[in-house]
Amino acid sequence: MNRFVVAVMMSSLALPAAALDNFSGNPNWSGFWNLGVGGGHMESNFLARVSEIDLSDDTIDDFGSPDDKSYGVPVLGFQFVYTLDNDKTHFIIGNERGDVLQFERDIKIAIQHDFGHMGELQAAFLNSSAIDTEVWSDPYEVGQQRSDTGMSSIGGRITWDRIFGSGFELKATYRDRDIDEERSGEALGLTAAQRQLLNREGDIIRVELGYLARFGDGRHSLRPSLTFIDRDLDGGAMAQDGFGLDLSYIYTTPELRWVSNIGYASLDGDKVNPIFGDVNDADRLSFSSQMFFPGAYGWENWMPSIAFAWADEDSDINFNDAMIWSFSASLFRHF
Repeated sequence: MNRFVVAVMMSSLALPAAALDNFSGNPNWSGFWNLGVGGGHMESNFLARVSEIDLSDDTIDDFGSPDDKSYGVPVLGFQFVYTLDNDKTHFIIGNERGDVLQFERDIKIAIQHDFGHMGELQAAFLNSSAIDTEVWSDPYEVGQQRSDTGMSSIGGRITWDRIFGSGFELKATYRDRDIDEERSGEALGLTAAQRQLLNREGDIIRVELGYLARFGDGRHSLRPSLTFIDRDLDGGAMAQDGFGLDLSYIYTTPELRWVSNIGYASLDGDKVNPIFGDVNDADRLSFSSQMFFPGAYGWENWMPSIAFAWADEDSDINFNDAMIWSFSASLFRHF
């Protein structure tokens, strides 16, 4: 049975398709908020719940692939921007979503400046602690109720957009993940060294290079991107590194804005998992699509939106598989 709770979600499911927002010409204060409803299905053996939404069963019977769990959430997104009188410097606070399979949702505080021909730079602070995400303290307990514990992250992002007047954009994101009570492998009686291999805390680094190309009188845009991924977690059996390839498409008219993204990632595990005797290599596929309808029904400054997202991570260790799909409908209010 679906359970509805208040949860902060990113305003756009297809964020990788967009460059930095252009705030030039806006008054000192500008931004948006959006409200709606969404739901979907989640498969994970590690995530427990987010803001009281159950994302997996508290008791498992074996070390197989995770079961499917349905969920429902109201959608809340916001962004407030203060622009200095020079029309080049902007202060931003808002929320956004990161890795959908980890239910990452951040509060972002940023400063953005237009350096002219050099391009635009944004420095952002990211903090997930405002949102209650819980994981299983020891996800490998079998046949008895598992206990949950909090997971949070803190970090930042540097974005350099329209590099020297081109369509290139460079993003570098760093997160430090913390789990309140990390007890992976404790119920199995593993040694301290073996349990350390299963530690899920640590650093996560993503460096992305994208290029935005416009054509068809500016109505159509394509953005291919290449991402280096380093999950430098404290547990070597949980650590991964690899690369991701994404292709985004944007269609823009006065009546419709359609943003879609398809992605693939290949991740190589570091060390052998002491429970399964295998390395956590994985392949990820993802797809997201969102439609915006500016000025629908003659509503000035209001914009309905519908969105769909799907992601699947197929690991060589079946227990580590993960999948999510979600659908949402929301209403934006710009100011």
